[in-house]
Amino acid sequence: SPLEVLITRACNPALGEPNYALHLEVADYINKKKANTPREAAMFIARLVNHRNPHVAMLALALLETLVQSCGYPFHLQIATKEFLNELVRRFPERPPPFPGPVMQKILDLIHSWKEGICVESRFKDDFGNIRDMHRLLTFKGYRFRELPRQPAVATTSNLKSAEELEAEDREAQEAKLQELIRRGTPRDLAAAQELMKTLAGANPDAKPDYRTQALNELNKLESKVILLNEILDNVDTTRGEKFVQGDVYDQVASILKDARPKIQKWISNAESDDPESLNLFLQINDQINTVLNRYEAYKKGDFTAASNPIPPELSNGAASGSSSAQAISLIDLDDAPSQPAQSGSGSGIDELASLFGPGPGSTPATAPPPGVMAQGGGGLGMGMGMGAGFGGMNMMTSAPATPAYQSPQPMSSQATGLMGMASQPS
Repeated sequence: SPLEVLITRACNPALGEPNYALHLEVADYINKKKANTPREAAMFIARLVNHRNPHVAMLALALLETLVQSCGYPFHLQIATKEFLNELVRRFPERPPPFPGPVMQKILDLIHSWKEGICVESRFKDDFGNIRDMHRLLTFKGYRFRELPRQPAVATTSNLKSAEELEAEDREAQEAKLQELIRRGTPRDLAAAQELMKTLAGANPDAKPDYRTQALNELNKLESKVILLNEILDNVDTTRGEKFVQGDVYDQVASILKDARPKIQKWISNAESDDPESLNLFLQINDQINTVLNRYEAYKKGDFTAASNPIPPELSNGAASGSSSAQAISLIDLDDAPSQPAQSGSGSGIDELASLFGPGPGSTPATAPPPGVMAQGGGGLGMGMGMGAGFGGMNMMTSAPATPAYQSPQPMSSQATGLMGMASQPS
């Protein structure tokens, strides 16, 4: 078959190392054909793993690892069957050797990675119970599994899907599971296949999952990553010259957001016509991701001023210069007159009113009177005294001590009384 030809080319012993271009070609063929193609590919690769030539077996295991990463649930369901797992470990002895060979060690590594990967992070992990059982059985017999480093960022990004993508993935998984149940043919499997066909036909719409809520939950997880990166950037110790290196927590969280940004932008373009209700939500999360990534890039470049201010540059230009900020304030100021002249004008108006009715009891004159002028006298009285008294009267008044405005008036002498009488007589 064409599938066997592709797999044989990828596992050709003439190849010195795995050819990942041929691996991707096999994966594309499986994803395109579907139907029974995933099972045929899995069983044919399992037979090549038990090849007499160890090099062919290693090439087949490398191809198997690539297909698990590139193909979806239909292929994962086939590697979780008892037939495939038993064929994979068919050459394992009852008692494990003290130093397993490269082929045996690679098989142990793959089973362990599946148990820690798709059996934990997949949405259909309940269908992969046989992998966990095989891992437990090998552990019971004494086989040891090496702890391999994993990258959880890839799994976190791959789980970010829209409601339409989640529904399409569920339908594809149900179709693959239905085909597997029919292939087994046991009464129990046929009964489960009948219920699954009702679900695919839409006979029970109430049991349909809420894919929109599931998609929003994934967006909430992504938003928590944005908040986390903002918090750790706020706590960066710039005084000690803290630097970012590849692989640290800053880089891990930022890589998740960078991988999610193309998906969010694709959803925005689709939501403009298909889902206007979710458009504002997608735009908001996209703005948050762009802002925090700009802060992260500014920190990496050493620009701590720009990193501490998350406001975009196009919005902060108006407040950057003093003239523009003053102009922005004048735009909302409805009073055309400046505040200082208004205060002086109001004060001069009060002074003019006070001059009409005389000084009030608590008012203070702008110019202090000479020390000899009596406080209780008005302006007219002072002028009359000055006109009629002459220089002698002025000398008398200037010789008297000054009296504050709030004290009682002093009794006048007879000479002052005479002067007042002379001033009151008509000329």
